[in-house]
Formats: sequence, structure tokens, C-alpha cells
Amino acid sequence: MKCPQCGASFNKDVIFCPECGKRIRSTDQPVAASAPLAVLQGRYELRHRLGAGGMGSVYLATDRRLGTVQWAVKEMSDALITSPLDRQLAQEAFRQEAELLAKLNHPYLPRVTDHFEENGRHYLVMEFVPGENLRDYTNRVGLPRPLHEVLRWTAQICEVLAYLHAQQPPIIFRDLKPTNVMITPEGTIKLVDFGIARLFKPGKERDTQVFGTLGYSAPEQYGRGQTDSRSDIYSLGVLMHHLLTGHDPSTTPFRLPPANQLNPTIPTYIVNVITRATESDPSRRFATVIELQQALFGNSGQLVNPQMMPQSVHQAARSNAIAVEPIVVHASTGMASATRWIGIIGVVMMIIATGLVGINLVYNNDAAVLAGIGILIALGAILFALIGGILSVIALVSPKTAKTEYGRRDAVTGFATSFVAFLLCCVIAALIVQLSG
Repeated sequence: MKCPQCGASFNKDVIFCPECGKRIRSTDQPVAASAPLAVLQGRYELRHRLGAGGMGSVYLATDRRLGTVQWAVKEMSDALITSPLDRQLAQEAFRQEAELLAKLNHPYLPRVTDHFEENGRHYLVMEFVPGENLRDYTNRVGLPRPLHEVLRWTAQICEVLAYLHAQQPPIIFRDLKPTNVMITPEGTIKLVDFGIARLFKPGKERDTQVFGTLGYSAPEQYGRGQTDSRSDIYSLGVLMHHLLTGHDPSTTPFRLPPANQLNPTIPTYIVNVITRATESDPSRRFATVIELQQALFGNSGQLVNPQMMPQSVHQAARSNAIAVEPIVVHASTGMASATRWIGIIGVVMMIIATGLVGINLVYNNDAAVLAGIGILIALGAILFALIGGILSVIALVSPKTAKTEYGRRDAVTGFATSFVAFLLCCVIAALIVQLSG
């Protein structure tokens, strides 16, 4: 059978397409009996293979006890491992993954329900996540992805990484890449494949094993030091760079070209976040995922753009609101920029006018011509101040101004300078009264 949405082939007893996650049939629709590939523990019927990796395969399984439930069963085969020590390490890594996931409870992680050994192979039973991974998704729809879409995924990844890093001891994912990020049909992400996740052991100078994916993994994962939460921050920065630019990080490991050179539409503050997150020196990265999250979505910080309304974006990301409006950043609006310059010109003109009128006062009306010129300039400055004040108020309440990086600043500057010009006008009026007296 083939999926009507993406054209992928699958067995006729599948409820969700294994490629795009589309529902193929309802759970109460009768299914023609077909022999399973295998039956494990007298309960889990392996229907077909969803995928394969370096340590084994993942199968879609039905449950004889819970007829409407589907599971993803991960199988580890050590048949190709010839070294007894390596085989023992692989088995220990699999057992650790099972115990690791079994105690975790987060909406962005697959739920693990069972693990066992049978016929010399090790199995992990976990929640079946319908949908597709980020690599398949981007291969289907293309790169780069819109900023609002990447920010929605990033917000969710930040939350689950913060949860993992808050465990005691902290859990470091260590292999954040597109194939390990699933997207459900509802738009929720799920981190999968904890095969190389590890517990952080404070005090160790470096890792005893090298794990990760070249390009996405931090330099310290290759024998240069001890991995910690900043290693996941590095991978998240690379992932954001890849999604926003389309650049394959495996072609230039540890040397990402500036994101705004590849995609000039990326806002400066996003570029700064990516640059800091992907520093080769861990001490120069964000100290925690929460710090990176705040730089992108809220609270104070030099990397935060206060005009981006980050809290609303963050809330939309948490609620998986797929129809988030794209965020477009410009330096300012034309009106806000105009009010700033009108206000500045008005102030300069009023200062000149005040000086000319003041000179006439010093010389006891012997410089009446200069005073007259000053009054004419003051009249023009008043006009500038009036126009600048009105336009600045309009710019301040405009929604377009709120979406720009410097729009509000320009509008406030325009209003302030216009107000100063009016004050100087009052000073000139007082000087004229004094002269006429």
C-alpha cells in the first residue's frame, strides 16, 4: 500500500504512515490478518521495520494485550561486534538508555514502557511517535526554513534539554541532529535515540568514549574535554544554523560560515545567538539552555530584541501553534525614522534661533536684524516640532513599529526632540518679552 499524502510504501495493517505520520485508517477498521515478523515476550508483534541505525533496528509493533496500541520496539544486535569488550560496552549503553528513558517524563520525549533480552538480542519498547524526523521533513519541503518555524522548534527543544540537564546527575543528549528530532502531525517535537546520551560526571577532564555526529557535535566530544550541558547548546546552535541557512555542517565541522552571509534575512540578534552557541570554547557559549532560551524569547539581555514581542512567540511555540505569523525584522519604519530626523532638525533650528535672539539681548537691541532672523527660524522650528510630535505619536502606536528593531527608539527620540524644541520656543518667547520690556 502507498500513502495518499507522501507516496511511501507500508504494510496494510499500519494506522499511521511511517514517513509523514498521516492517519491511514481508523483504529476500529478491520485489518486483514498477516503474519508478524516476530513475536516478542509473547506480546509484541513486530509488523515492519521503521528504520535502522548503527546499533540496530526500530520496528513498529502491535500489542496482543492492548489491541489498539502501537509501539516502537528498538532492537540492538551485536552480531557485527567482534570484540567482547566492545560488545559489553554496547550492551551496557543499551541498558543505560532503557533505564534512562524509563525514569523520564516529558511531553517532548517518547515514553518507555519495557526493556528485555530475548534470543541474545536486547529490546526497548517505547511510545510510537507518528510523523517524520527533521531531516526527512526538510528534504521534502526544502531549506532554509522560515524563522517562525525554526523558533517554534527551538523553543520546544530548549524546554526538553533544560529538563534533561536539570536531572541529578544531568543528562547530556550529545547527539542533537535532524534525524533525532521527530515532528508529530500536531507539530510537537520529540527527541529520539538516546543511544549515546550519558550522565554527566563532574570532575572528569574528558570523556572516555567519542560519540556524536561530525558537524553537529561539539569539539569536546572528540577527545578535547568533558561534555556537559554546553555540548548540547553547541548542537542546538548548529541545528538552528542548518535550518535557517540550509548549510550542511558536516562539510565544515567546527567552522560554520556566518549565518547572515548565507541568509541575509536572519535578524542580527538571532545570528548573535547562533554565533555564541557554536563557539569552539565551551566557556564562551551560553552557560545554560535557559540562558540561550532567554536570549531568544524573553527577559533582559544584550541579545534580546525587545521589539520582537518574544513572549508571544514563546507561548505560541509551547502551544504548538503552527499558524504563527512570520517574524520580519527591519531596522525601523520610514515614519519612525522621519520623526527622529524632523525632531533633531527642529531642535537644532531652535537652538540657533535662541542664540540669535540672545545676542540681541546682550547688545541691548543693537542686533535687531539677528533677532528677526532668529524669530523666523524659530517659527520654522515650531512647525518642524509640531509635525514631528504628531508623527512620533502615530509611529509609537503603530503595530509595524513594534515589529522593528529600532522603530520605537526612533519614535521616542522624535517625540523627545520635538518636546525640547517647544521648550526652547518658550525660552525665545521669554527673551522677546524681556527685550520689548
